[in-house]
Amino acid sequence: MGNELIQKINVLQNQLNIQLASRYEHKIDNQLTAKQVLLLELIRIGVTSTKDLASHLNISTSAVSQLLNKLESKEYIVRSINKENRREIILKLATKGELYFDELQMLEDEINHNVYGQLPLEDLKHLVRILGKLNAIVEGE
Repeated sequence: MGNELIQKINVLQNQLNIQLASRYEHKIDNQLTAKQVLLLELIRIGVTSTKDLASHLNISTSAVSQLLNKLESKEYIVRSINKENRREIILKLATKGELYFDELQMLEDEINHNVYGQLPLEDLKHLVRILGKLNAIVEGE
């Protein structure tokens, strides 16, 4: 019984993701890979050492360097040397990187309004509770 419900949840979740992607795909910057987006997210929230980025993404520091090179060449980030500690590199979002997150927020607002906004408040509360529990389970693993 439980397995059938979980399979149904997976199917419905996949269907929702596919429908959202096809409906809003034209509004998303498709130049970036998933790992590049995660890296930008981390830089945006202040994680800027190559070692810390590698740890968060569970990849090697050389892989992080390659991702940073691509993001810099695509003008999403800016690297500079810390004048107080010349061995330290400062990573910041470039204008294009900041614009990416502005557009993402507008898209999220649109989806929230057009999709989640159609649900009754009680359903939204249940969804938050359930997603919170799922996140706690994954974090505990």
